[in-house]
Amino acid sequence: MNKKLIWIGGGLVFLIVLLVGLKKAGVIGKEEGTLVTSEAVQLRTITESVNASGKVYPEIEVKVSPDISGEIVNLFVEEGDRVTKGQVLAKIYADIYSSQRDQVTASVNQVKAQYENVKAALSGLRTAYENAKASNERYKKLYADKIVSRSEYEQTEQAFRSAESSYNSAKESIKSGEAQIQGVKAQLARAEKDLARTTITSPMDGIVSLMNVKKGERVVGTAQMAGTEMMRVADMKSIEVRVDVGENDITKVKIGDTALVEVDAYNKRKFKGVVYKIANPVTSAASGLGASTEVANYKVHIRLLPASYEDLTKENSIFPFRPGMTASADIQTKSKANVITVPLNAVTTRDKDGEGKDTKMAVKKEDNKNGDAPAAKDELNEVVYVLQPDNKVKMVKVKTDIQDLNYIEVAGLKVGDKVITGPYSTVSKTLKDGMLVKVVAKEKLFEEKK
Repeated sequence: MNKKLIWIGGGLVFLIVLLVGLKKAGVIGKEEGTLVTSEAVQLRTITESVNASGKVYPEIEVKVSPDISGEIVNLFVEEGDRVTKGQVLAKIYADIYSSQRDQVTASVNQVKAQYENVKAALSGLRTAYENAKASNERYKKLYADKIVSRSEYEQTEQAFRSAESSYNSAKESIKSGEAQIQGVKAQLARAEKDLARTTITSPMDGIVSLMNVKKGERVVGTAQMAGTEMMRVADMKSIEVRVDVGENDITKVKIGDTALVEVDAYNKRKFKGVVYKIANPVTSAASGLGASTEVANYKVHIRLLPASYEDLTKENSIFPFRPGMTASADIQTKSKANVITVPLNAVTTRDKDGEGKDTKMAVKKEDNKNGDAPAAKDELNEVVYVLQPDNKVKMVKVKTDIQDLNYIEVAGLKVGDKVITGPYSTVSKTLKDGMLVKVVAKEKLFEEKK
């Protein structure tokens, strides 16, 4: 019995020694570590962009309004039709204006006839004036020599004064007639112009981008007020996209920035453009949590480069773009080549004690639209977790710069360092300096976790 107990005791001691040895060797009892994914720090070219949405518009679009009022009796084009400069688009009822023209023409002829009559009489009146003047001077001398009586002299003088008055009156009538002729000619020119304005023509080559009227409708001329906008003619050879950029991003955008534009009508096709104009802000109301604030949006004009859609103009006989098409643009505001980068989801924040907060990873300062308190922001550091040879992580403070959709520039790391990239909750909250981890492929992350 004692011998049997000795064997059992010896076996237990051997087993304990074996287990201790295996544990020290790491064969059993080894910590698995937290499952994570990682990616190496690399040099990349980063292009920062501002995304905005808007619509397609012709760069030049002219409103067509009549100069005179009346009823539309003919409409020769429809929305979408090509037109050329000077082409007749519509006609307004012209009878009233032709009648006015005829009346003024009659007045011109009447005034001209009166003028010619006075002009013809002027020659005879001048001769009578000159004869009366000579006779008066002769009788004046004869009266002085006492050859004729005073009454005879006064008769010749009265005849002279009458002839002089008639002659001067005729000359004034000539001047007045000339002024009347100029006046009625001006009236005739206006009447003819109004008559011509009943024909509406295209101000330029392009397409009818908008039609607001129908045959039979009455329109108001611009001579009286703003006038009826009948239609619009657009030059579709020069296309722009107008997008709304918020006040937080507009400081990044400048004239000359390039842009990649997507138009919904051409799915997954990117067109190249250049920012050529930034308009004044338009404010809109935004509400949240019972409060209403004004948000300023800036209209940014992006000119599409014809070379980027040249193939579409060859394939289609019509213009490839139509006013009002929905579009979105990535305005490329800044670019850096060969900079140290990490994935966006590798960057997170920790307080001074290394504790994770419920904050978004890789949040840039200008993206903080909720106005966090300055004190809270000062306590947070941007950090990444770098994988060490012993499968533990080291928390490293970094300084971030520009970013694109996937990567962000950082300072404080070197090429080849491996940074922890996921899972999100682990990087943003769980990881601590010196924590043991196990790196797995992304597709196996949650499989092994199970």
